[in-house]
Amino acid sequence: MIPASNVVTFYFFFPWQSGNSFHVFDQGRFAKEVLPKYFKHNNMASFVRQLNMYGFRKVVHIEQGGLVKPEKDDTEFQHAYFIRGQELLLENIKRKVTNVSI
Repeated sequence: MIPASNVVTFYFFFPWQSGNSFHVFDQGRFAKEVLPKYFKHNNMASFVRQLNMYGFRKVVHIEQGGLVKPEKDDTEFQHAYFIRGQELLLENIKRKVTNVSI
């Protein structure tokens, strides 16, 4: 998690508009400047895969239709327990456990 002291620094990447999701407005800049500070990579696809492992989902707006690439570089992610001002809910965000059958 990004410390509160850095929220202003990364506001460009993580605006809390609705309070239940976050946006990445410039994926290239985000991957180049932010990811290496908190992860061992700078790959946006790997970051999205990690978000999915923790139950975050990409928000597809009806006007985008899900099939057309949006004109602006804005990707939104949400999770049921990721809500502004509800820090106690964050402990419910856990990595998905996969059952391996033999």
